[in-house]
Amino acid sequence: MRAVAAFLFACTLTAPAGAAGATPTGPIWDAFSKAVDRANDYTETIVAHEVKGDAVQDRVYHFFFKKPTLARTDIVDGPGRGGAAVWRGGDTIRGHQGGILSGIRLTLSIADGRAVDLRGKTIVAAIFAVLRDHMESAGTVTEGAGKTIDGNATDALTLVLADAAKTRDLTKEIVYISKATHLPVRHEGYEGDKLVEAEDFKDQVVNAGLPDSTFDM
Repeated sequence: MRAVAAFLFACTLTAPAGAAGATPTGPIWDAFSKAVDRANDYTETIVAHEVKGDAVQDRVYHFFFKKPTLARTDIVDGPGRGGAAVWRGGDTIRGHQGGILSGIRLTLSIADGRAVDLRGKTIVAAIFAVLRDHMESAGTVTEGAGKTIDGNATDALTLVLADAAKTRDLTKEIVYISKATHLPVRHEGYEGDKLVEAEDFKDQVVNAGLPDSTFDM
């Protein structure tokens, strides 16, 4: 998975968890990384808010993942409702749009404008192992206290980006990690002090044994 991620991305805090380009260290990072490794498959609902200039996009997705390289996303609310996409590794996805076009299946580049969100994130951005690899390589990570999110006590991993031009103009990202499961429950992306990306990860079900047919398209 780390090789896959490298290919796709060659696209109130306490002690530092690592330096840019180095593997972060620290108890919060270690717990997060181990939880990601244990998650052989999972489903979740993603509630996403994106801002780019004057444009705003609010969506709800159902997301499915199974190791090593199976992912599916269904847009259940917001722009593109009814659309879906499946990734089986590599640099293409198979999908369809919502509404009257839902019967037309297309194979597209993973970065095609029809396959990304408002700020250009691809389907693989929702994979926790890809998020981890991104944080390891894109800047400096610090760890510290989080906040309560939907009743979940969290820790926080904050990534200060080394090169905003390579990360959709983001200068900082914060990932809130559940103290109970050590998996992400919220991701935030900032341009300076402005919050421009926010995803809440809800209703997570881990290692339920998803069949491969989940990813048929």
